[in-house]
Amino acid sequence: MLGKLIKFEWRATYRLMAALNLALALLTVAGCCILITDVFGQEDMFPVAVLLMALYALSLTAFGLATMLYLYVRFYRNLFASEGYFMHTLPVTPMQLFHSKLAVGYVWMALSSVLVTFSILALLAAIFFHYAQIHGIEVLFQFLYGPGLPSLSSGNLFDPFYEKFGYTVGQFFAKFLLLHLASSFASLLTGYVSILLGQLVEKYKRAASVGFYIVIYVINQVVCSILMVIPTVQRLSGDSDKSFSHYFMEIMDYGTVSQFIMGALFYGAAVFLMRRRVNLD
Repeated sequence: MLGKLIKFEWRATYRLMAALNLALALLTVAGCCILITDVFGQEDMFPVAVLLMALYALSLTAFGLATMLYLYVRFYRNLFASEGYFMHTLPVTPMQLFHSKLAVGYVWMALSSVLVTFSILALLAAIFFHYAQIHGIEVLFQFLYGPGLPSLSSGNLFDPFYEKFGYTVGQFFAKFLLLHLASSFASLLTGYVSILLGQLVEKYKRAASVGFYIVIYVINQVVCSILMVIPTVQRLSGDSDKSFSHYFMEIMDYGTVSQFIMGALFYGAAVFLMRRRVNLD
């Protein structure tokens, strides 16, 4: 029955979510097409460039907020508002309802997070491509890697990347993807747990949910900051002779661990709350 619930949830959400993701993809393609041209090479186009970059940043923010709010609102309306009366009459358990929302919501949340990242990387790639067209590929890699760049024909072009970060390019992107997957899970459950806690309040459930969300979000940020302080303390105390790039990678690792920990805690709290008696609005 859980599979049927997931299929139903997917069909109910994919139209809007697919439209949002398609809009982001089209925005990215349009941005790349603009950036690979010399339209910003003229001084009189600088204000236009600033305006377009500001609109792009606002669009990314709006896309992320729209995805998050849609999933939160659907979870609330489908389980605790008027639709909840119908959903809880189905021959399924509350946990099956919860896991169907969690599975589909996580797919969309993670996909949106990854798409935002790849959108930014695509624009950066377009900028580098245009730079290489003007100044040459050798100058571009010297700009990225600094002095001591190996020859393009030496076959070890990405060795400086490994020396700076301690990871290959593939390993770096794998770690970055893992961070996004962990943070998406924790972010989705932050909203779900807040809504579930809000249902325990007799009055003003929605306002209480917003308040719980703020508190949980702050706690999550504090825990993440505390864990990421560890490599900072090691660096300041002189116990580590690693470069700043290695230090950055350690911070990213600790950030990933913190999100896995918080995601597991939020999941346990959500399961506990879902097993309690459901209070519908």
